[in-house]
Amino acid sequence: MKFKFKFKFGDFLLHLVTTVVIVASVILWVMVMTSDERFSKISDETAAQDSPAVKTRYRSMRGFYAPSQVYVYVKGERYQVHDPKRNLSLKFVQNVEDAELGTIEKVSTDAAAYRKLLNNQHYLNFAYPDQVNFAVLVGSTKKNASRNFNRVFVPVKSSYRYLYFANDQGNKIYRTKIKKGNFAQLVKYVTAAKEKEKVSFLHLTNLYVPFYAKPLKIKEYSYLINYSSRTYFAAKLLGSDYRKSVSKQGVTTYSSGYSLRLQVPLSGKQNDHQYVYRVYRKMGRMSFSRQLLESASYVKRLGLSEQDLRFFEADGQLVKYVNYIEGYPVFVNGNQVQTSVTCEKDLVSVGFNSMNLQIPIPYDGRETTLPKTADLLKELDQIGIKESEIRKIVIGYKVVQDKKRDDLVTLVPTYYIKVAGEWNTLSGWRDARVNGDAPQDNETPSSSYSYASSDDSSAESAADSSSASSSSSEAAKTASSSSSSASASTSSEYEQKPDTGAAASSSSSSSASSSSSAEGGK
Repeated sequence: MKFKFKFKFGDFLLHLVTTVVIVASVILWVMVMTSDERFSKISDETAAQDSPAVKTRYRSMRGFYAPSQVYVYVKGERYQVHDPKRNLSLKFVQNVEDAELGTIEKVSTDAAAYRKLLNNQHYLNFAYPDQVNFAVLVGSTKKNASRNFNRVFVPVKSSYRYLYFANDQGNKIYRTKIKKGNFAQLVKYVTAAKEKEKVSFLHLTNLYVPFYAKPLKIKEYSYLINYSSRTYFAAKLLGSDYRKSVSKQGVTTYSSGYSLRLQVPLSGKQNDHQYVYRVYRKMGRMSFSRQLLESASYVKRLGLSEQDLRFFEADGQLVKYVNYIEGYPVFVNGNQVQTSVTCEKDLVSVGFNSMNLQIPIPYDGRETTLPKTADLLKELDQIGIKESEIRKIVIGYKVVQDKKRDDLVTLVPTYYIKVAGEWNTLSGWRDARVNGDAPQDNETPSSSYSYASSDDSSAESAADSSSASSSSSEAAKTASSSSSSASASTSSEYEQKPDTGAAASSSSSSSASSSSSAEGGK
C-alpha cells in the first residue's frame, strides 16, 4: 500500500507540472501574439489606412509639425543654430510631449511687446515656416487650442515656468504654464550646437524672416536616390483589387471602387515622378486644426521613405510638406514640395513626388556662397520685385541631377522667394520677369489663412491688420538693431517680474500690462 501511495502521488505531481507548463505556454503565446511591439509596424500601417482622423499612435502627428528654425542668444548676439548630430526640432517636440502644460492664456497684441519678446535673451526661439495651432502641438482638448502661432519661446532658465507662443501675423502672444517638465537638457543641446550663423530679423508683411548681414557659406550634399514603382503605390494606396486604365494622352490611372484613384506620371524622359492620389469622401467643412491632422494622416499613408518630412506651409485648403536636410527644406523638380494635400468638401487630393533620398555620400567639402539678405533684396528690386510683394524668403536645397548617374543627385543651397503665392529661386524669378510670365501679386496679406481661430473677433482682426501693416523701413531698422537692443529689452519685461495673473485685455494697454504680468514669471 505504501508503494501504491507514492506512485499515485508522483503521477499527480507529473500531471500538475505538465498542466502548469501547458498553461504557461498558452499565456506566453497569447502575450507575444497580442504584443503592440511585435505588430507595431503592421498595425500602424493598417491604422493609417483605416483612420485618417488620426486616432492612433503609429506616429505622433507632432513629428510632422516640428519647427524649422532654432535661435539662441550667445554673449548678447542672436544666432540661428543647427546640430547635425541631434535633431533639435524633434527634441523640442518630445519635450513638449513629455511636459504637462497649463491653460492657454492671451498676453498681448502689441507690436512693441512682440519685438521685445523676439529680442529676449532669456528664451530660445523655435520658429515654424508657417502658422500652426495648439491642437497639433499640445492636443485639441485644451481650451483655445484653435489659436494659431508660428513661434515658441522656451525659457533658458529653469526657474521661468512659462512657454510663450507667438504669431507674427497680428503680433499675438500667448503663454502656458509649465506645470511639469524640464527643458534644461534641450537648452544644453541648443546652446552647445556648433553650427551657428549670426542673424537678425526682417519684417515682411506678415512674417519675420532671418536677415543675414554677411554672405553665407552652406554645404552641398550628394545622395543616392531611388523611386518606388507605380505598382507599389497602387497596391499600398488602393489595395490589391485595383483596375488600370490608360487615356489617349498616355496618362495611366489606377482605381479601386468609386472612391480611390491614383494618377501616375508618364514614363520615359517625361517622367517627373509626380503622383496624384485622390480619395472621394464626405469631409464636410473642416477646422484648420483638423485639416492639419488629416493632411498629416494622408502623408503617412503614402509610405514614403522620408528623411525628415515636415510641415512647410498651409494656404487655404492646401497643406504642404517637405523633407528637411541639415536644417533646410528640399525642393524637388525645381520649386515643388515633396507632398501637398488638399482637403475639400468631397475630395482629398494628395500630390507627391516618389523620390527617396537613400544613402548620403560622404561630404567632400563643397560649399555654395549665398549673398547677404540686403544684396538679395537689391537684386529682387532690380528685376521688379519690391520688398512689399515678398511674402516669404527661405534658404532651401535644389535637387540637381548628376550628369553621369541617374541614381545620384546633389543638393545645392539657394534662396527661395515666395511672391503672389508661388515659390521660385532668384534666377527663376529673373527668368520669369524677362519672359514676362511672372505672376502679379494681387493677394491680400491674410489670403493664405482661410481658417480663422475661434478667438478672433472682428475688433481683434482689425487690430491685427493695423499692427501688421508697419512700414518696411521700420522693419529694416528693427532687423538691423535687434541684436543691439536685446540687452536693454531683457531688463524690461518677460523674465524680470513675477506673475500676477494679469493678461493684457486690449492692444492699447498690452504694452503696459505685459511688464506687470509675468512675462517669464517664476
